[in-house]
Amino acid sequence: MKPSQIAQIVIGVILGLAIIGGAVVGAGYLYLNRFSQIPERPKFANDAKPETKPAKPKPYPAVVIYPDGLFLRKERASDSEVIKVLEYEEPVTVIEASPDQKWQKIKADLEGESVEGWVSMGNTERVSGDVASEAESPPETQPEPAFSE
Repeated sequence: MKPSQIAQIVIGVILGLAIIGGAVVGAGYLYLNRFSQIPERPKFANDAKPETKPAKPKPYPAVVIYPDGLFLRKERASDSEVIKVLEYEEPVTVIEASPDQKWQKIKADLEGESVEGWVSMGNTERVSGDVASEAESPPETQPEPAFSE
């Protein structure tokens, strides 16, 4: 056998092994890649629930619980114009909350006139009663109990 024939046989074997190895690696990659993807969640008949939009919450009476006074702002931004400073335990009506749950739109009394604005979320506390009766009459205060020794 001539050296050129031996070289042809060696190169042929190496090329054959490279082609077979490449095919095996490629098929393995495609096969394993398929299993690495999360499958779609199966759907069952009892899973179907009608989608409903959440109802817009009704306004409710509240009081300011921030002790240092609360800024009633024109827009829901920290740098927005301040309409009024609400005092501690001042009655207000919460109208809605912002989608990001950082601001509340409230209605407050400003010199006998009702004004709407925004305050930071978490600085008001809901009180019992409905909106109509809250707007007509101020909240009743109970006398402090007398302690005897």
